[in-house]
Amino acid sequence: MLGLTPSNKSGRTFRRRSAVAAASLAGLVFLQTPALSEADVFQQAVNYVFTGNIEPTDAPDIVDLKSCVVVLRDPKFNRYIRYYLSRFNMDDAIFGKKYSGSRPYYQLDVKGDDVVIEYLNLDKKTVAQGYRSAQIPLPGDFEQTQKALRIVTDRCKAEKPKTPF
Repeated sequence: MLGLTPSNKSGRTFRRRSAVAAASLAGLVFLQTPALSEADVFQQAVNYVFTGNIEPTDAPDIVDLKSCVVVLRDPKFNRYIRYYLSRFNMDDAIFGKKYSGSRPYYQLDVKGDDVVIEYLNLDKKTVAQGYRSAQIPLPGDFEQTQKALRIVTDRCKAEKPKTPF
C-alpha cells in the first residue's frame, strides 16, 4: 500500500505537468478561435444600436455594406425601415432622454442633407415615405450604445466631395 500514495515530490511534479498541459491546451484553443472580421464587428454594432443586443433573433439586415444601408422591421407597424447610416450628420445629432417611471429611455435625433430614413412596404423595395430626419429609439445600455455608434460612424463616414482645385 505504500506505493499507491505519491510522495510530495512526485505529487508536485504531476500537478505542475498538469498545469502546463492545461495552459498549453487553453493557448491552442485561443489561437484557433478566429478573430471577428471588420464586417462582423460592424454587424454587431448595428445590431446593438437598433436592438440593444449584439445577436438578436430578428437582426437588422445590412443591405449595402459599402454605403452603410440597413433595413429592419418596424417594431410598431407592419412595414420595414431603411436607414442610410452614411448620410447621418452625427455632428448635429442629439441624444434625447425620456423617463417611463424611474427608467430612462434614450433616442437619437439625427438629420441629414439627403433622405436618412425610408419607410418601406412589406416587399422591402417600395418606398412609402422618406425623411431627412429621424428619431431612433436606443434600447440598449446608453454607454454601450455610444460605443457601438462610434464604430458605426467611423465605418460610415460620409465622403466629402473632392473639389477639382
